[in-house]
Amino acid sequence: MYIGVDIGGTSTRAGLFRSLDSPDFVPLARFPTHPDYEPQLQAIISTVQSSGPGPLAGIGVSIGGRMAKDGRSIAVAPNLPGYVGKPFAQDLSRALACPVRLAHDPVCGLLAEKKFGDMHDFDRCAYLTISTGTGAAIQLSKASTGLTISIEIGHQLLDGNSLPCLCGQVGCLETFTGGRQLELRYRQPVAQISSIDATFWETFCDKLALGLVNLAQLTRIEAIAISGSIALNNTFLLPLLQQRVNAKLRGASLELSLATLAENAPLVGAALLLDITEETILH
Repeated sequence: MYIGVDIGGTSTRAGLFRSLDSPDFVPLARFPTHPDYEPQLQAIISTVQSSGPGPLAGIGVSIGGRMAKDGRSIAVAPNLPGYVGKPFAQDLSRALACPVRLAHDPVCGLLAEKKFGDMHDFDRCAYLTISTGTGAAIQLSKASTGLTISIEIGHQLLDGNSLPCLCGQVGCLETFTGGRQLELRYRQPVAQISSIDATFWETFCDKLALGLVNLAQLTRIEAIAISGSIALNNTFLLPLLQQRVNAKLRGASLELSLATLAENAPLVGAALLLDITEETILH
C-alpha cells in the first residue's frame, strides 16, 4: 500500500492507496498546514501511524514549494518559508521506515492528469494550480510517461509591474494571481475582493493569460489542466481566461480545461511518484 500527502499553503490532506493503477484512495486526514516544519512533520507522522496501514511500499508528498535538485528537500517556498532546507524526505523515511518521494505540487498534479485525466491525449501539456500560489509543471513527450519539469510560472516578471512579491523579486505574475498575496494586499479573502474592485477578475485573467501565452510560446504546449482552490471555486474564470488567451496567442493554440481529478490531482500524483524513476522528474 501507498500513502499520498498533499501539503498546500492552507491545508494538508493524506490518502491511502491500495493500488497505483487507479486514482481511488481512502481519505486519512485533512488538517490546516502548519507554517512551522516540525509540527507539520509530526502531524503527518501521526496521521500515517494512526491509520495502521501495515507495511508501506512508500510515501509520496506533494508540496507547494520548489524542490532542491535532488528532490529530497525544499529549496524555495515563499508561502511556507519554515520548510526551506529541512531534510523532509529523510525525516519522514526514518520515522515511518519506508521510501519517501517529494515533488512540487504541479508536478504531482500533472502526473495524475497525464495518467488518469484528459492530458493523456496530449504530447505537450501542462498543469497549472491557482491557489495560495501560482505554480505549473510541463511535460513534453510522445511517450506515455516523459520528463516532467517543475517551472515557476508565477515568478515570471511582467513589464510595468512594480508590486513586490513574497519571493523577494519585484514584478512577479503571482502578485496578481496568488491567493496569499492578493489577500495581504486587499486585506480581504479572495472571494470578497471583487466587491472592492469591480475590475479584479478581468485584471486577474488578463495577467494570467499573458503568463500562459508566454509559456505556450516558449514550450509549444498544447493543453493545460487547471486546478487549485481559486480556479475550482470560480468556474466562470475558465471561459474568461480561454478568451483572453485566444486573443493574445498567435501561430498556435492552447486548450484550457479544469483538471479531471479536481483538488485530488496533487494527492493522487504524490502517490504516483512511487511508481516512476527519479530521473523522469526535473525539479
